[in-house]
Amino acid sequence: MGLSEIEPVELASTLRDVQKFDTEILSIRREIAVLEDKHHLGELSSELEKARASLAEKEAELEDLELKQHKLDGELALLSEKISKEEEKMMSGTIMNPKELTAIQAEIFALRKKRDEMETEDLEEMVALDGLRQGSLEVSRLVEEVSSGLEAAREAYGRELEEKEGEVARLEAERDKLKVRLDPDLIERYEKLLAEKDGLAVVEILQGRSCGGCRIEFSRTQIDRFQHEEGIFRCEYCRRILVK
Repeated sequence: MGLSEIEPVELASTLRDVQKFDTEILSIRREIAVLEDKHHLGELSSELEKARASLAEKEAELEDLELKQHKLDGELALLSEKISKEEEKMMSGTIMNPKELTAIQAEIFALRKKRDEMETEDLEEMVALDGLRQGSLEVSRLVEEVSSGLEAAREAYGRELEEKEGEVARLEAERDKLKVRLDPDLIERYEKLLAEKDGLAVVEILQGRSCGGCRIEFSRTQIDRFQHEEGIFRCEYCRRILVK
């Protein structure tokens, strides 16, 4: 049915209903636009990235300290072996020179002192390793927790997105059933206004005297026309389509 076949009152009603559908659609699309923020996807992704970076840092630090302790353990083993050899040499009875015996005793004393220092260092590193392992375990748990939370948020986001997109599709189908009844030129004018006027192309005449879009009061001539004619009109100020 073309524009000429629609009665003025029905034309105005149809346009009003088309606008209602587009208003609902625009509202849902705006909800979709902020849906990721609603489910904190960006926030959770950032938190997960930071947790993973922290875990990688702790694991690297742990690896470095483990290598350092492994090297220290090797040095301690060699040092203990050297002390044992020096002690055996001193106790063997083959060295009779007092000066040489005194030198060996001094060497053993120095080696034992160094071993004591290294063992203290080794113990400190073991404590540090335990702390790092515990910290790494805690961060690893945090990574799992945030990852799980992000996955759940993505699933919730996906469900809501699908639901809202389905609602948009349903509303668009209902709206399009009405739009086919309208003249193509009128539809083109309506859609241009819809884009220009932030989704509000069709507005009601408020109390018979002002625009429901820009709120400016009409001239006496315009008000008289609204009172005696039916159909659609145009606001002389904002150019929106007016319906009674």
